[in-house]
Amino acid sequence: MSFEALLETIKKNLIIAISGLVFASCMTVYVLHMDKKSDLDSEIEQIDIRISTMLRNITNSAGLEEDIKVVESQIEQLDKRMFQSQELATNYNYFFNIEASTNVALSDLKQVEIVTEEENRKKRKMPNPVVDSYIKIRYHMKATGSYQDLVNFMRTLEGGPSFYRLEKFRLSKSLTGGNELLSMDVSFLMLGKKAS
Repeated sequence: MSFEALLETIKKNLIIAISGLVFASCMTVYVLHMDKKSDLDSEIEQIDIRISTMLRNITNSAGLEEDIKVVESQIEQLDKRMFQSQELATNYNYFFNIEASTNVALSDLKQVEIVTEEENRKKRKMPNPVVDSYIKIRYHMKATGSYQDLVNFMRTLEGGPSFYRLEKFRLSKSLTGGNELLSMDVSFLMLGKKAS
């Protein structure tokens, strides 16, 4: 069959020729993009998950402004209870007020700086942590008093408005007082607010 005869057959059956050409191109496109269907399905699934999450967030955000105000007021109340590391007189006065109310004699009260260890940057694989706005303030204290007075001192410290964590505690017989006096060495951390 010559080229002219083939051309003549195509002209007679033009619709069949065009249909065959369209079918061949559709099959080529289908075969070339067949593997992309699973990718598109997973993208559609991810978009559905995001849309449902957004819809849940919109539904749950009805009282968000009121909740934010409550949280901000609670943070403000907590901040009032925090120690300020640079305000030594105020911090020491806190302990002297407890001393006066419990009949304990404080002989040595020191605010000690906490040395933080530098982490090896190469070893750390976690992302950078959120900057913390609170710090630990360490105190060492020696107190003298009767057993009951020392217990009252520790209870007052524990029940006070500020947050603390006891690190070390040692109780011994006082060298300077009578038989009833005890000496207490205490080391603890107070929760404080970072200086801005």
